Amino acid sequence: MSTYKEFLIERNQIDSLIKKGYQIKSVRETLDGAYVDFENQEEEDRFITLHIMNADTRKYFGSLIIKQFGVHL
Repeated sequence: MSTYKEFLIERNQIDSLIKKGYQIKSVRETLDGAYVDFENQEEEDRFITLHIMNADTRKYFGSLIIKQFGVHL
C-alpha cells in the first residue's frame, strides 16, 4: 500500500472518531509509531486507541491537538 493511501486510511479513522465526539486524551510515541487515545463520555466505548504509523498522519493529529486546546500560533 502506498504511503498516501496509509495516510488517508489513518486520517479517516481519526476524523470519524472526532465526528462522533471523541477527543484526543493522550499520545504515546514509540519507535513503531504513535498510540493515540481518544475518549468520549457519551459513547458505550468510552476509550479507543489508534496505532498511527504514518508520519503525515502524526502531523495531522498534532494539528488537531493544537486546535482542540485552542492554541493559536
